[in-house]
Amino acid sequence: MQRNVSAFVITVATLACAGSSAVADLLVTSFFSANVGRYSRADGTFLGALDPLAGLAGPLCTRLGPDGLLYVASEATNSVARFNPATGAFLGSFVAPGAGGLNGPSSLAWGADGNLYVASFNTDAVLRYHGATGEFLGTFVTGASGGLNGPDNGATFGPDGNLYVPSYFNNRILKYNGTTGAFIGAFVGNIGRPRVLEFRGEHVYITSETLDSVRRYNAATGAFVDSFIAPGSGGLDTPVGLAFDENYAYVTSSTTDQVLRYDAITGAFIDVFVNPAPGGIDGPVFLTVIPSPSAAVPLALGLLALRSRRRG
Repeated sequence: MQRNVSAFVITVATLACAGSSAVADLLVTSFFSANVGRYSRADGTFLGALDPLAGLAGPLCTRLGPDGLLYVASEATNSVARFNPATGAFLGSFVAPGAGGLNGPSSLAWGADGNLYVASFNTDAVLRYHGATGEFLGTFVTGASGGLNGPDNGATFGPDGNLYVPSYFNNRILKYNGTTGAFIGAFVGNIGRPRVLEFRGEHVYITSETLDSVRRYNAATGAFVDSFIAPGSGGLDTPVGLAFDENYAYVTSSTTDQVLRYDAITGAFIDVFVNPAPGGIDGPVFLTVIPSPSAAVPLALGLLALRSRRRG
């Protein structure tokens, strides 16, 4: 169900370009309230939401593109919308509704070729679109390849150039050739309802919806290392979105409609960073840190999709 959202009302400092060091914000994608809210990483203050003219319905994933613009997967409209990340202004539909058979877009990933790869949740496939025009270029991962069942919004290209896709319904992370889309194998198996994954140094961090934790694995082999964030730590309940900055790990607690903050090194709970009000968070599913802690261009760090199949 979609509700009203307001355009960004933000300070002059926040209006700086997305790559500027003056910006230190956290974008929170809220599935049920159909908005993306901006919060200050200094203190969690709500700064505004995206332009409602976009008509988002069930936003699942928010990524910054190589052009510095903000792209949002809108599940219920089967499309990808584009925004100015500094002002929140709607810039139009980038991937048209249903283009190429897109059905339930759940994740966005930019490839080394500059093109956009979008998971089509309801057809168990990954589709490829031209990175500048949004034109459909073809099916990259064919439906159900390797047993893919419910490609979720944490899909991302790893440091090895291959595509890693959470297979929600059979509890695995699957790996595909980053050039051809051919199935390589199961990278991680037997993880309860995987959502977002974030490669960081020698490890990959994965939110597990049913285990109420963030699990850590070897980034090269997929071997389990430990529970980086222990089950239920700080009240964590149904974790979906995950993002890191220089000092903290941010995780969405989707059942409680909060964003919790943890130490980026130890995983120790620090505090509840964002509460549902005043931003109207309802089903937080994705987080984007602006700017990236390691680059001039902001990096979208995974989060999540929470839809009716997750609550009920």
